[in-house]
Amino acid sequence: MYTYSTIDSDKKLSDLLQSWKQRGITTIAMDFEGEFNLHIYGEHLCLVQVFDGELYYILDPFKVSVPALKQFLEDSDLEKIMFDCASDSALVRKGYDISLANIYDIRVPALALGYTGNLTGLVAMHLGVQDEVPVGNKKKNQMTNWLKRPLKDDQIQYALGDVAYLFSLKKILIALIEEKGLAEQVATTMATIAKPKGPDKPGWTKFDSWKYMNKEEKTYLKHFFIARDTIARKYNVPAVRILEKHRLLEMAKNTPSSASEIHVYCTKCPEGQMEELIKYMLEAKKSADSELKSV
Repeated sequence: MYTYSTIDSDKKLSDLLQSWKQRGITTIAMDFEGEFNLHIYGEHLCLVQVFDGELYYILDPFKVSVPALKQFLEDSDLEKIMFDCASDSALVRKGYDISLANIYDIRVPALALGYTGNLTGLVAMHLGVQDEVPVGNKKKNQMTNWLKRPLKDDQIQYALGDVAYLFSLKKILIALIEEKGLAEQVATTMATIAKPKGPDKPGWTKFDSWKYMNKEEKTYLKHFFIARDTIARKYNVPAVRILEKHRLLEMAKNTPSSASEIHVYCTKCPEGQMEELIKYMLEAKKSADSELKSV
């Protein structure tokens, strides 16, 4: 069991940062828990778990202000060890205008050494520690609602487990990459690991089949996607509860032209939003038709 302190105010975070300076701590292990269109609309940072090599902390981003969080996460003098920071960095960049700074992502040296698995496997491989969380409970925690407060102790213990071994792994992996002459390659990748690879792409372009779609299909998909998400945002529900992704694709390829034809695709939409969704979809089709005609 991990003993931890809770950081639930700007003052507590400021005091923690000051204590690290006084203790000479310049590196921490860090991970996030978030909401990704599972229980409500959109992506939200729900928890920051931290280990400073001696003590554990959970930071509540619902109680700490964005400016205070930004100062902490963008501190270039404080190294943050993470595992696979890509989605976490994108989450705070897009949702909070925060650019993670001074990240050591242990997945980078792991990949350089040929390892492509998850953190649990990496810990087992190099530290001989087997995951003590039963598979069922692990899946439950991965699907948990991190928005709810208070968090249960098993949620917190699960979250802290993701930072417990990062210091030890970093030390081992650094030694291995130096032994194999990969240090320079890893350093080059690490320098930009938390930065976007390019402009953030809109959601409708992230469909696996996007690159295989023709111009008309892409245009309809874009407008149908926007209409679907407008409804989801309005009622603060996951977009898939309004209309599933595969239904959007079907509509883009076999474009409906009437309310009754649209209704056929809306099998998952709650009755209370059905009429509104059909209205938005009809308007979306008109917008797509206009865009295609103007080209």
